This record gives sequence, structure tokens and C-alpha cells, in this order.
Amino acid sequence: MRKIFILIVSMFILLTACSQTASTVSNEDKEWKPKRPIEMVAPARAGGGWDTFARVISNVIMEQEFMEQSIGVINKPGGTGAVGWAYIQKIQDPHTIFTTSTTMVFSMLAGNSQYSWDDMTPIANLAADYGIIAVREDAPWDSLTELMDDFKENPEKFTVAGGNTPGGFDHVQFISLAMEAGIQLEDISYVTDQSSGGLPILLNGTVDVLSSKLGSGVVEQYRAGEIKILAVLSEERLEADSVSQFPTAVEQGYDTVFINWRGVYGPGGMTEAQVAYYEDVMRQVSESDQFAAIRDQFGWEEMFMGSEEYTEFIRQEVESNSKIMEELGLLN
Repeated sequence: MRKIFILIVSMFILLTACSQTASTVSNEDKEWKPKRPIEMVAPARAGGGWDTFARVISNVIMEQEFMEQSIGVINKPGGTGAVGWAYIQKIQDPHTIFTTSTTMVFSMLAGNSQYSWDDMTPIANLAADYGIIAVREDAPWDSLTELMDDFKENPEKFTVAGGNTPGGFDHVQFISLAMEAGIQLEDISYVTDQSSGGLPILLNGTVDVLSSKLGSGVVEQYRAGEIKILAVLSEERLEADSVSQFPTAVEQGYDTVFINWRGVYGPGGMTEAQVAYYEDVMRQVSESDQFAAIRDQFGWEEMFMGSEEYTEFIRQEVESNSKIMEELGLLN
């Protein structure tokens, strides 16, 4: 009888210990918080769209104290994001997250990276940026129609620059617009300027046209009187005072609309608790007055999506953009 009693007591202690361990693990998983400073990776050069977005988010987080740990930005440029994504996947650390946008989908569809959206974890989307077509202030074209008509007549005289490699967002949006205008794909001379996004070589006369995004520094150059923004590729004119004067391609007779959503991803294999933590932080960023003012400054629109909604949104983006890339002969 004594042996049976001892056995029962031992089993009770063991089960209690196991239960406490499981409870501890469960509570830790539910209440995950960073244990050290966060690394926010911008998979591109300093000053570009991903970098600007990363620094904006990090500044809001720090100034509003949305995290107990500090958060800093590092740049991993190259391959239209490929270098940064390889870095993220190599270290596989939930303390390292990264900014992303529509460019990620186009770049991966073009085969620029060995990784895909499925290898990483969607956390939240925070804003909608839009594509633009710009020329120098002293250029002879004052509208998108004038530019495209001249381009169609004299395609050999034009060179277009973008910050992405062929198959990236900047390239695809211009090709889509040009083909709608009746310009043949083989007549389009496109050069990539990943190091500076295309603005310097537009301003020094190396290229004639810039295909880019509002959030990539063009608004500042417009204010400085250096460039003309001939069209924003949004469905309607944007409401923010800083960009409401720019005409859309739609109002000039074109159906081309290119939205560049901007969000935050993490490495693959993140736990639900880790995703929930960052999603909550990003929601606070999105809802803050400070970020609202920044959206207005850059001409971004509010477009918050939590992880679950963002995941489904990306699936739809991959499907629709795969069709576009295939039609243009750019699908890898």
C-alpha cells in the first residue's frame, strides 16, 4: 500500500510540474515581448521608399513609446530587395523585421530572389503609396498625354529610369502605361538606378522620364522646383494638400492605376504571439496623429491591415500581378 501511495504522489507531482511548465510556456507565448533592441531592415538604399518608410515607423514608435525596447534601421540594398530578404531569412530572428511594399511581389515574380512571400511572415500594412511619372522642370511636356504622344512618335529619343530592376514596380507601371498609349514594348528603353532611385540621373539629363512612387523623394524635388509630376497613378486625385495638385493618369484618359502598399513583414516561422505583438504596435503607429501627419506629408493614404487580412491581400496581389507580368512577358 505504501508503494502505491508513493507512486500516486510521485505521479501527481510530475503531472503538476508538467502542467505548470505547459502553463508557463503558454503564458510566455501569449505575452511575448522583445528581449533586446529591434532591427528594422530597409532592403534598399538610404533615402529610398523602403528606407524612408522604415525610419518614419521607427521614429513614431520611439517618440510615442509604443515599444519598451529601442528600434533602429539598417539598410541592406541590392537586387530590388533580394539582399535584404536573404539577410532576414539567414538570421531567422523575431527581433529583426523589415519594411516592404508592392515592389516585393513584382521583384519576386521576376525571379530576383530565391525566396517568396510564403517564406516570410506578413505583420501589418500601414499605408498606400502611388506610382508617378515625372520629368525635369525644363522638359517640354506639361501633361502625360503630351509626353506619351511624343514618345510614340519618337521612341528612340527617350530613356526611362526607375529604382527597380526590370520586372519591378517602377518598370512594370511604365510599361503598362506605355502599352496603353500604343507604344511597343521593344521601343521602351529602361534603365535601373537602384543606388539613387533615378532622381539624380533625371535631373542631370541622363534620362528623360522617371517612373517612381510619391514616397520616394519626388514630392520634395517638386517643391524645390526641380521636376514636374505629370501623373499620379491613382484612381482619383489624392486629398492631401501636399499632392492634391497632381493630375491622375485616369483623368488624362488612361486606365493605368498602380498602388504601392507599404507594410511590415517578419521572417518565416514567427509565432502567433510574436506576430500579435508587432501587429499591435503597428496598429498604434497607424492610428497615431504623428503618423497621420506624415501620411499627409508624403501623399500616402491610410490603409491598415492586420496580419490575417494582409496575408489574404498579398495572395490576391500575387494572383493579379502574376497576370500582369505574364502579359508583359516579365514573369519568371
